[in-house]
Formats: sequence, structure tokens, C-alpha cells
Amino acid sequence: MDKSRKITVHLVMSAAAWLIFTVCFIRFIAAYGSLEDEIGIHFAGDGSFDVIDKKVFGFYPFLVSVITLVICAVLNMLVNKVKVSKKVTERGAELMRFGVRSYIDLSRLGMVFFYSGVWSDCVIRQNPLDTRIPNAILLTMFGLFAVLTIFLIAVKLKFRIKADK
Repeated sequence: MDKSRKITVHLVMSAAAWLIFTVCFIRFIAAYGSLEDEIGIHFAGDGSFDVIDKKVFGFYPFLVSVITLVICAVLNMLVNKVKVSKKVTERGAELMRFGVRSYIDLSRLGMVFFYSGVWSDCVIRQNPLDTRIPNAILLTMFGLFAVLTIFLIAVKLKFRIKADK
């Protein structure tokens, strides 16, 4: 995959995360006036509300999303600064960075989708959280981490620099 495609993939995933956040935030702002003064804002392990408080605390999932968006942006910048092993070719190092950036981007999408999308929707509707959703997202993140680990090992083996003897 050439560099322009890698940048395009990263930009599309970043834009998707910000779009999800923005659309859901606007939706919450639009619904804010019709919410009761005290609403359920946090969920117990079974998905039922375990915290009922002022509706201003309904902005909590968006705060988590913004923090996630900022942290992932910083991490993506730091990935470019990391020195990859001297035992890997430059092409291998580039692929390894792409893999890590992709994992960060996918993690960001998952977190923003869950907090800004799913969580805020439950708060707006005052419906319990379907616990299968966070479990599926968490399982997906672990699965992607396993795939990333295998990918990094495969790249390191394929693009290793052979020692001169």
C-alpha cells in the first residue's frame, strides 16, 4: 500500500470518528431541553441505570469521547517518532507503523461509537444499556489487538535485515 493510500485510510477513519461524535453531540444538544431535570446517566453491569443525576451530567460520554479523540491524535503523532528495530528494513518499519496507527484509529472509532453513539442514545431515551454492545466492542478490540500482534510479528520476520556473515 503506497503512502497516499495509508494517509487516506487514516484520514477517513479520523473523519468518521469526528463525524460520529459531532452528529451525536448535536443530537444530544437538540434533545437536551426535553430531558427531565434528573436523568439516568451511568449504567450498572446489568445495563440498568445506577446513577441518576442532573441532566448536565449527560455530557459525560462526550467528554470521554473528546479525551479519546485527543489521546489517539497524540498517539498517532508519536507513532511516527518511534524508532523501529534496526533489524527491520525501512519498508517493514513503515508497515509496522501503519499497523499500529490503524489499531489506534479502529480503537478510537470503537470508543467514540460506544460513548457518543450508544451511551448517549441510551441517556437521551432513558433506556437501559444493552450489555451485549460494550462486550462486543471490547471483544473486537482484543481481537484486533491479537491481529495487530500477529501482523507485527509477521512484518518483522518478513522484512528483517539479514546479518552479514
